[in-house]
Amino acid sequence: MTDFLTPELLEAIESKFSAERENRQLSWLERSKYNLEVMKFRDALRRSEQQVQAEHLKCRREHEQKFISIRKIMMCQRNQTWEEITQDFRRQYASIPLDDEEAKTEFKLMLYNKYYFSPTLIGNIVNQSPKTIWLWLEEWAFENEQLKR
Repeated sequence: MTDFLTPELLEAIESKFSAERENRQLSWLERSKYNLEVMKFRDALRRSEQQVQAEHLKCRREHEQKFISIRKIMMCQRNQTWEEITQDFRRQYASIPLDDEEAKTEFKLMLYNKYYFSPTLIGNIVNQSPKTIWLWLEEWAFENEQLKR
């Protein structure tokens, strides 16, 4: 976001605040310059957010395609229906002791990273809402991004 704070924008903001401190009105030119710079800033911010959303959507689509491929492979290798495979994962999760949070975390991450399960499907397996899984994954990714620095 600091990349969007151009010297022109900072100068326009400074002139606006100095006018407010001096209890005077901005001139037409100052006001126009301020409005233009604020508009440029908002446009740049909006474009940046749209780009991030597009990248996120692309990653989700890739993740879904990988899941579809893995699902087909698992069904062929195990010679089981999809319902039997998900039931097997439910049994595996249920066998984890209730107080072993690390094992639960590893299991959910395995489902997401190795098998490319969606948060909705993971939530279905571990009996949690998809929103809870989404938030947990985002929090986990953020924490681990912080650890890498």
